Amino acid sequence: MFEVLGPFTRTQDSCIPVLSKKLGYMDVVSTMGNGDLGRELDLDAVIESLEAEFDIESNRSSDSMVTIRLEPGGPAFTLYRTGGYQIRGTDSREALFEANDRLLQALKSIGVEFSETGFHQNNAVFLENFDTSVQLEALAIHLGLENVEYEPEQFPGVIYRPPSLGTVMLVFSSGKSIITGITSRETAEEAASHLQDQLRKLE
Repeated sequence: MFEVLGPFTRTQDSCIPVLSKKLGYMDVVSTMGNGDLGRELDLDAVIESLEAEFDIESNRSSDSMVTIRLEPGGPAFTLYRTGGYQIRGTDSREALFEANDRLLQALKSIGVEFSETGFHQNNAVFLENFDTSVQLEALAIHLGLENVEYEPEQFPGVIYRPPSLGTVMLVFSSGKSIITGITSRETAEEAASHLQDQLRKLE
């Protein structure tokens, strides 16, 4: 089953992300990226030093990684012992790269040395509302069972992978759709247009 990143819960309405930034008719909900410091990290020392300098939140899920926030409600930074890191929870490409700058400045301030990190955006989550109710079972059959996952007892939506677009779309009976697996807004709009055409064929 495809794992969706973001503020989702199990009921249909709350599976729709609630925090988004309006960009035209489509919302961008979250952007994610990763980089590599090119060195191993002593995570215990990094956390201790950051806590001495900043009011951080930290969640140590294993010996090999830790997730921190430099400010309450801010972007989440996952640091790996290997030196890799991920950033999630920003609502635009610009905010993602600003968050990367803040993280690197924070690490420099506590004496962590590194060179180029190769940081890049690797995913974005968009939200589209088609303003129509959707019969999910009929949609799943129409789209082709080889392209969809539909298990209503497990997840209250159709998971659709358009064969030629490289995206993943979550479609809900409310007519809302989450589009992810890409970084390009243009591709997200193309996917939304494609799905709208398919919905019209069911009318």
